[in-house]
Amino acid sequence: LLEDKYDHLTNKTAECRALESSLWEIDSLEKHYHPTVATFAKSFGREDEKTPLYDLNEFTLHTYKSLFDQENNERKMKKSKVPLAFKEPTSLFVDGDVFDGLVSF
Repeated sequence: LLEDKYDHLTNKTAECRALESSLWEIDSLEKHYHPTVATFAKSFGREDEKTPLYDLNEFTLHTYKSLFDQENNERKMKKSKVPLAFKEPTSLFVDGDVFDGLVSF
């Protein structure tokens, strides 16, 4: 398992070595909007002998556009139609609110 340089026992931010730690980045990537990124981050540090080894170069070749295109193509393959409804807003606030009428479109 990985050893983190962060010292959680100290109360002094200058001495906790937080900037030397990278595990907070893994934690935030586990909550990433793109499921592939989140799944890969969740598997980090939990490898065993059955876990396949990944070539990280394959992951670094992706751009936001390529991830978007891949997700968009998967949606087209499913051919599911999501009903959309849109009502044009007339104000930022509900009728009768204290700020009603302050800003209008």
